[in-house]
Amino acid sequence: MDFFETLRLSLEGLRANKMRSFLTMLGIIIGIGSVIGITTIGHAMTKSVNKAFDSIGNTAVQISTEPNEPKYSWEDMRYEDGLTVDMLKDLKENLSDIVKDYSLYGAGGSGKINQGDKSINVDINSTTSGSQYIQKIDMIGGRFLTDEDNTRSKYVAVISDKVVDKIFNGDIQSALGSEIKVKKADKLLVLTVVGVYKWEKIEVGVLGGSGDTSKIYIPYNVGEREINGWVSDYFSYAAFVLKNSDNVEEDCQSVSTYLKNKYFSKNDRVKIDTNSALSQMKQMTSTMDSLQIAISAIAAISLLVGGIGVMNILLVSVTERTREIGIRKALGATRNDIRFQFITESVIICIVGGIFGIFLGGVLGIIGSSLLKMRSLPSITSVVVAVGFSMLIGIFFGYYPANKAAKLDPIEALRYE
Repeated sequence: MDFFETLRLSLEGLRANKMRSFLTMLGIIIGIGSVIGITTIGHAMTKSVNKAFDSIGNTAVQISTEPNEPKYSWEDMRYEDGLTVDMLKDLKENLSDIVKDYSLYGAGGSGKINQGDKSINVDINSTTSGSQYIQKIDMIGGRFLTDEDNTRSKYVAVISDKVVDKIFNGDIQSALGSEIKVKKADKLLVLTVVGVYKWEKIEVGVLGGSGDTSKIYIPYNVGEREINGWVSDYFSYAAFVLKNSDNVEEDCQSVSTYLKNKYFSKNDRVKIDTNSALSQMKQMTSTMDSLQIAISAIAAISLLVGGIGVMNILLVSVTERTREIGIRKALGATRNDIRFQFITESVIICIVGGIFGIFLGGVLGIIGSSLLKMRSLPSITSVVVAVGFSMLIGIFFGYYPANKAAKLDPIEALRYE
């Protein structure tokens, strides 16, 4: 018997029980759809995390003073156990081969620029010069904040081209040197624009964050004094930028050792902790990969259940079609012909179910990734693997019923009622 004849008989057998064939496919559809959908959403989440961290320099490092546990706790920490500006300046000067710059993050929050009849909401950030490197700020006019701006508490600001478009009709040169009035709650700051940076909408999906509001950068001391009412001499954490991206962990250790030995050698309470953006990204990516594998494994169980369902239905089909099998054998069909027919039916069920599952998974993946604001399509690899896996399920779970049908005695089969 040729292949096309076997295919015709298999399709006729499936059409004879359309509802049962569809319900048998359902397990395969759900299984394949789950795997495709999960892998697509997982890929979107990975892209989202990478994009979020891409907005931060991979040589950015957070440094903090923490209690030397288990001997000490946070309750034992004192005000003077924090970092100071002088310590950070010392790092920048004496470890200049390692440290490029440092950054402090002070008071800030939502504010509003009012200029005549024009206004725009902004996110106020009081910081220092190192933020330009940590946040990868692309200056397109003027300059960023300097150490002198912070030391002398200059009332200056760096705004985005989005603010320039709204307040200064897109004229960067007109904006530079102009005064702007920034209102935050009951506070009013009058600032001189010294720089303009290129604004980019940030959509970081799973990490949250708002991408529509433009940031305005002002000196750390100005923000602390005007918004908080005072400037602290000590702070528990800061950030700095390394020069070499190839030795981040080693350089972090060098910075920790330098600070501990020079400033905290006699202070047993304090431990210097560093946390690089690169290590955070690796840890986040690893966690998400593990989560995706775990969820995919759970989804694969539904494929296994679907395969068992295919086998059960085919066993029922063999029993119901015993006389048909007996007639075919009496007319000259071999064991291989019977076996191949039932395996073909199983493979058809699984492939058709796999195709519908790919479509379902693609739709779920696109919807899920769109909700994460990082639209992603199913990869070619996942589609090919899904189709191949569907065929394997059909062959594997279809073999036992097919083999049982092939071994039926034609005389006994013809007697079956």
